[in-house]
Amino acid sequence: MTLLYNVPIAKVQKKIDMTKSLHPIQKKVVILHPKNSLETMKDKTHDSDPFRTLLDRARNYCARAEQCEDAVRQKLVTWGASPDLSDAVVAKLYEERYLDDERYARAYCESKILHQHWGRQKVLYQLRLKHLPRAAVDSGMAAIGEEAYMAVLAEVANHKYGELQSHFDDEFLLRQKLTAFLVSRGFLLSEINQVITNIVNQ
Repeated sequence: MTLLYNVPIAKVQKKIDMTKSLHPIQKKVVILHPKNSLETMKDKTHDSDPFRTLLDRARNYCARAEQCEDAVRQKLVTWGASPDLSDAVVAKLYEERYLDDERYARAYCESKILHQHWGRQKVLYQLRLKHLPRAAVDSGMAAIGEEAYMAVLAEVANHKYGELQSHFDDEFLLRQKLTAFLVSRGFLLSEINQVITNIVNQ
């Protein structure tokens, strides 16, 4: 009988036949490079570290849009973070500037006043609900100049006045409806009266 490296060919053939009968997954043998093995171990270590996992999720959350501390803490609770872990993650986010109270307040004021046409009172109320420091709120409000703010109010008032004119003939009732609408948007009565007077006198 012919030998192959001192192994009978019949035995070799038998081993080959057994291999053919194996499931494809059983046939596949993966030899990891030592470097790849080390990286895999690091990944597993990272996954087993709650702080690193939560921090990465919080970073991604903050990177998508400006967030305040209150919103991040609520997210951390939904992700199962303990109070101590939440404190540690939030502290790190502030350190890395993912969280910045003044920056958030400025972005919020610009969005709500310039784009959604809210008045200062409504913006202030919402910012206080987010438990931002007073200094950050003041800085955010100051970012919107008086001229830009009054231009927003005039635009909103003129648009609503045109709508109301098609429904009400009585000037007093029209002014009353317009005032109520602008108050609901967060504008002060002193600001509203000034703008309405300008509209009526046009």
